[in-house]
Formats: sequence, structure tokens, C-alpha cells
Amino acid sequence: MNRNNSKALNHHLSPIIIFLLSIFVSFSAFNTVQSNVDASTFLTKHKIYKVKVASVKTDKKAKWIVKGTSKAPSGTKIYATTADKQNANYGANAAQSTKNKTWATMKHGKFSLAINPHVLKNATDYQTNQHFKVYLFAVSKLKSSWANSNAISASAMHDIRSKVSSNKLKYTKSQSNYYQYLAAKASSKAASESIKSSSSLAIVSSESVARAASESASRASSEAIASSQAAVAADSSSAAQQAQSTAAATDNNSTTNVNSTNRAKWAIQNGYTWATRKGHSHIIAPGQPLPDGYYWQVP
Repeated sequence: MNRNNSKALNHHLSPIIIFLLSIFVSFSAFNTVQSNVDASTFLTKHKIYKVKVASVKTDKKAKWIVKGTSKAPSGTKIYATTADKQNANYGANAAQSTKNKTWATMKHGKFSLAINPHVLKNATDYQTNQHFKVYLFAVSKLKSSWANSNAISASAMHDIRSKVSSNKLKYTKSQSNYYQYLAAKASSKAASESIKSSSSLAIVSSESVARAASESASRASSEAIASSQAAVAADSSSAAQQAQSTAAATDNNSTTNVNSTNRAKWAIQNGYTWATRKGHSHIIAPGQPLPDGYYWQVP
């Protein structure tokens, strides 16, 4: 009974296991396309087709427009990469559709693609009439999108090189002029922004200097006014004290005032007050005259 149940269970599980294994294999194949780490697996899962270049021109944005033919089926993606193994972009795709940023593909045995020199070969100096060696081929079953496509590994490129021939693309005068124009434009923009930034700093600096000078002048003016007011107040106070002393001396020196009392009076030396009279004052008997340089102080 148990053996029969086991056989029945195995009979039902077998298709499921086969299905799961097929999914695993398909996923592994897709993963291989993405990572491109194994050359033999890449060439097993992705067939490489040779292409024949019919014409090469440059467009208004200095890209090479390459047209040609191949036996690859319609929809097969076209790949382009530098033949320079020492270049950082070796194995990276530089081909794209001539209409938008997507894969260039075969259509009824023909293809048309665009190649940007700066994507094809990572370099800083390009000379007019310089030749770029490039591997062009069609490759089947690439599942990744053009924007997320990974570079083919160096080991896979080694085997691809044995199947396809390299082509030469010449860097033209028009391409050189275009990229020089872009460089000059970028340099001019950077210089303009630098000048604008410097001018803004200069304006801010001059405004700061003018504001500081104005504040300094204002402070100096305020200090001068305060000093003048203090001087006037001091002069006024001194004049008032002097007038008071003179009036007191005049009043106390009058014969009428002296003779108006029969009491003894203090005679205080001019320039001294009642508080500072010690050593500079005398008590004068009734009817005695005020000494010169003194004024009366009646206690």
C-alpha cells in the first residue's frame, strides 16, 4: 500500500520537478546574459552573426551612422564595441538606434545604427583622420534593455573576436569641429559663470565697504555731537558757577549787606566753597571790612 502511494506521488511530482528545473535553467541563461562571466556559456546561449558594412556617414551631432546587412533574423540586436583591449570601454556596447536611445536591430536583413565616438572609446584626445577599430556583430537573445545593458566580459570577447572581423571608422573633420565647439561652449559658460560670481562678490564687497564707511562716519558724527554738547554743558556749568560766585561776592561785598547784620561772618577765599573753606577762610567780627580776594558767608 505504501509502495503504491509512493509511486503515485512520484508520478505526480515528476512534471512539477521538470517544470521547476526548466525555470531554473531559463533563469540561469538570462542571468548569464546579464553578467556575461562565462565565455562558453555566452556563446552557447547567444548566437553571434557577422555583419557587412555598406556605408558610414556622420550626422549633425557627430555620430557615425553605419548601415549594412547581415543574415541575422529580424529583431536581432546589433552590438558595437572597441577592438582596443586596453581601453576601459572594451566590451561595452556603443551602438544605438538612429532614432532614439534604444537597441539597433536587424530588419529584413538590414540594419542602421549610430555610434558616438566618446562612447565607443574612452579617450581624452581625438585627432582628425584617426581610425577607430570596432567590432560590429549581431547577437541573439539579449534580454536586457539598452539603458541597462552590461558590457560583454573580456573572456567572452576573446571568443567573439575569433568569429567576427573588426571594422575601421575614421574620425572626420566635422566631428572634430563639433566636439571642439562643444568644448569651447562649455569653457565659455564656465568662464561666464566665474565672472558673474566674481562680479557678485565685488558688488557685495563694495556695498560692505560703503556701509562700513557710512556707519563709521555716522559714529564719528554722533561722537562729535556728543563731545560738542558735553563741552557746551561744561562751559555753561562753569559760567553759571562763575556768575554765582561773582554775584555772591558782589552781594556780600556790598556795604549795605555787611552793615545789615551785627553778627560775625565768614570770609571765604575766592575759588573755595563752604565745604572746602578749611585753611582758606576767616571769621570776621561785626562791622569789619571784607578782605581782598574773599567773599562773605553768613553762618
